[in-house]
Amino acid sequence: MKNKERYIVINVIVLLFICLLTIFIGDYLISKKEKELLEQKYSLISKNLKEKSYSLIESKKNATLALTLTLSENEKIKNVLLSKGEIKYELNLLSEKLKNYTDFRNVWFQMIDKDGVSIYRSWTEDKNDKIKLFRSDLHPLLKSPKIQNNISVGIYDITFKSQIPIYNQNNFLGVLEGITHFNSITKELKNSDLVEVVLLVEKKFTEQLRKNSFTNIFLKDYYVANFDSSTELLKYLENQNFDDLLKIENYFIKDGMLITNVIINQDNDKLANMLLFRNLNSIDISEINQFKKHAFSYLTFFLIVFCLTIFVIGYYLYSKRLRELNQILQQTVNKEILKNDEKNKILFQQNKMAAMGEMIENIAHQWRQPLSVITTAASSIKLKKEYGLLEDKEYEESMNYIIDTANYLSNTIDDFRYYFSPNKSKNLFNSKKLVEKAVSLLNLSFNDNQIEIIKNVEDLEITSFENELLQVIINILNNAQDELIKKEKDEKRYIFIDLFRQNDNLKIKIKDNAGGIKEEIKDRIFEPYFTTKHKSKGTGIGLYMCEEIIIKHIKGKIEVSNEKYTYNNNEFVGALFKITVPLT
Repeated sequence: MKNKERYIVINVIVLLFICLLTIFIGDYLISKKEKELLEQKYSLISKNLKEKSYSLIESKKNATLALTLTLSENEKIKNVLLSKGEIKYELNLLSEKLKNYTDFRNVWFQMIDKDGVSIYRSWTEDKNDKIKLFRSDLHPLLKSPKIQNNISVGIYDITFKSQIPIYNQNNFLGVLEGITHFNSITKELKNSDLVEVVLLVEKKFTEQLRKNSFTNIFLKDYYVANFDSSTELLKYLENQNFDDLLKIENYFIKDGMLITNVIINQDNDKLANMLLFRNLNSIDISEINQFKKHAFSYLTFFLIVFCLTIFVIGYYLYSKRLRELNQILQQTVNKEILKNDEKNKILFQQNKMAAMGEMIENIAHQWRQPLSVITTAASSIKLKKEYGLLEDKEYEESMNYIIDTANYLSNTIDDFRYYFSPNKSKNLFNSKKLVEKAVSLLNLSFNDNQIEIIKNVEDLEITSFENELLQVIINILNNAQDELIKKEKDEKRYIFIDLFRQNDNLKIKIKDNAGGIKEEIKDRIFEPYFTTKHKSKGTGIGLYMCEEIIIKHIKGKIEVSNEKYTYNNNEFVGALFKITVPLT
């Protein structure tokens, strides 16, 4: 009996030691994994912030260039340069309009003649000063005129600067400069990514900025170029040795903040650092907390199972009944495994049926309008045939509608069959024929509802996913039609389709004059099963499917906004869908 008790005590001590060791090792491994996951999370956020910042900077550069290029085509610019500034062109009014109606909150223009004299500035009455004496960037430009688009630091601020040479019958007249700020970029990062931004210009530019700087904010011999920089954050940085922050390559965690450093260069010359500060409390780490919770649960479960197993094994050595109990337990475990297998099979079948249901829903949505076209055309032929009013031309047109629509339905089936296939290949097609095909499939319905289509389509040969693009265009046109038919019958109903190539992208813009999308639902229109229509008229998956096709399949981008515009001297408001399709 004593040996038995001694054996039990020894086993209990060994068991407790193993449990404590397991807890210690488990806690260490879980904490290590948690740290790795947090580092991955912070690294990904920092990388995304950097990529977005560089994307916003590049977009602002291109937008500034596009705006200046467009303005340079205006004959008034040429006349001002020809008259040496005697003819006036109030570009400050244009700056004010851009501020009120676009994202260009701060934009200025300057005209410099071929001798390097500033004959007009939109932000001041000062003119006729020979700025090439203190503008080193003008010497090569005036000597060899060409379009320049860069970021530079002057005596006022760090800006985006686009310089366009102006000619009159091959005679060089001078340069038009378009200048914009970083404020819209810092504002976008603050609003969309919950980050505070401090834009610090390199120390070497501080002296030239002290007298006329735009913000008049300086921090430890650094000029702060963004108006919306947080006062509290600037006070915090005053007490920090933040020179180390300017050397950050990935990210840095300090005082409850994730700090990312975005370096702004121009021609391998460092101009500024954009420090991005995000509060760690605003970062969603629920999945990491969930992992930690599950890991400790599994550890606890393992210890319980381990202890029970040791207990059962020890008891089995001393009791035949325990062996029988062990057999019973084994049978119970086997039964539970079988039950779990059955549950897994049922769940798999349910998931499979759900996927099939969604696919059928997509097909039904795609087929609703084409079937309506076929029914309408066939009914019209039948009715006019009965009354002897059917003409050969009309018969041929209706039959073509039916054949084209039936072919579209066939293509849709093929497209859905290979919807998730990774080997699906692109095909070569014509942009005008693509738009014509989409419009022709809906033409009967558009005519019945007095909807006028205005097309501005560039003739291009494109290699992409033709059928999927066709589905997207038709879905958007259907949505526009559904909104336009709500207008009074005597009101004009327009849909505008613009298609053109921009750099290595195909741009498709579709807008209507139906009044636009309500702000409270605009962010939800791409959600699956979200619809403002009656259930009999919409399933809420059309725009969701458009987003799936454009983003996941074509690797492009789709955006929606409300736009005010003028057409035939009338002002309209409508929804604008912008689609970007990569061509390389």
